[in-house]
Amino acid sequence: MKICLINHSFPPQIGGGETHLYLLAKGFAKRGHKVLVITGEGQVPIIDEGYKFTVERIKHFGDFEKGHVSFRSILDDLAKVLSKRDFDVVHVHNFMPGLAYASILPLVKTKKTIFTFHSTPIPQEGKIIGHFTKYDVEKSFASFILGLSFFDTLVCPSQYYYNWALRLGASKEKVKLVYHGVDEKDFLVKKDYSWRKKHGYFKEDFIIICPARMIYRKGILDLVKAVQIINNNKEKVKLYIPSSVQNGSAEYFSLVNDCIRSNNLSDVVKIAIDKESLKSMPQVYTNSNLCVLPSHIEGLGIVLLEAMAAGIPVIGSNTFGINEVIQDKVNGLLVRPKDPANLAEKILRVKNDSTLSAMMRGGGKDSVREKFSLTKQLDSLENIYKQ
Repeated sequence: MKICLINHSFPPQIGGGETHLYLLAKGFAKRGHKVLVITGEGQVPIIDEGYKFTVERIKHFGDFEKGHVSFRSILDDLAKVLSKRDFDVVHVHNFMPGLAYASILPLVKTKKTIFTFHSTPIPQEGKIIGHFTKYDVEKSFASFILGLSFFDTLVCPSQYYYNWALRLGASKEKVKLVYHGVDEKDFLVKKDYSWRKKHGYFKEDFIIICPARMIYRKGILDLVKAVQIINNNKEKVKLYIPSSVQNGSAEYFSLVNDCIRSNNLSDVVKIAIDKESLKSMPQVYTNSNLCVLPSHIEGLGIVLLEAMAAGIPVIGSNTFGINEVIQDKVNGLLVRPKDPANLAEKILRVKNDSTLSAMMRGGGKDSVREKFSLTKQLDSLENIYKQ
């Protein structure tokens, strides 16, 4: 098939949606499909293993998605890229790219259009897509886009997104649930202690990893406070946070840094801003002892799937999205959101109970193979594309 994937951002930019799109492009190309990715400005990622796909960069696409520029800034270029080819399927990701695509649909030569949104609705923060100050406007705008007839199928990557799609007015006949997946083989790397040495860690250090953007809902500050509690109780852990502030909050980043400095945690907590990549993360997981995602809410949590595939235990908040991935005491542990003391207690349980840790590692591997594998995701999407 000739497949076009559209999103405003793409690796090397960090994020769950970006990782998802890269895995789709790579996976479909490996299966022999001809894949074009249309995305925003940025470096073209290294295409590994010989599975090549094409990346076309649209100037200002990222700014358009954030609402910083108008349609005029991108539509000519987007139409030019789309109109010079024909496709079997176009899979558009996220609300603003979907709106732009819908406005030039008569110029697109495709047999089918699929739509997916990755923006996590958080009604407690008045957010659906993150553009407008009033929640009613956010909800109305998202409902308007889902009410347009530019897509044949709306694919949702978790039950949380599926429920929100219906809540926003999408036709149930058009909505399909297809969980995100990861390729376990990508994370089967040998432990190399040179990584620890490079980052100033010792072999015996218990390293917690939290790959998350610097935004409030990710709960990074809660995890830093949990680490403070643990170390104040004479237990020793280290926290490594591969992060990004590209789409995050500089104010929140400052708040996290202030907490680290004021509690003398600079030797315990390390934040790596835009230092890690899709290529380096398997080694980061393998050299860590535990992955924690303390988000207040998530669409799903791809980093948990990656950690499971790498064979390390996971802890996550008992909240939407994450509790679709983690079954408590089966493939991980669930904690109360926004509760550093509860989080500290669960971290210590994993650290000090080798039987529990081994159970979680095995359960995580089983979950990836049975429910969250990239193969299952690609199979499901191929069926939808061909219907």
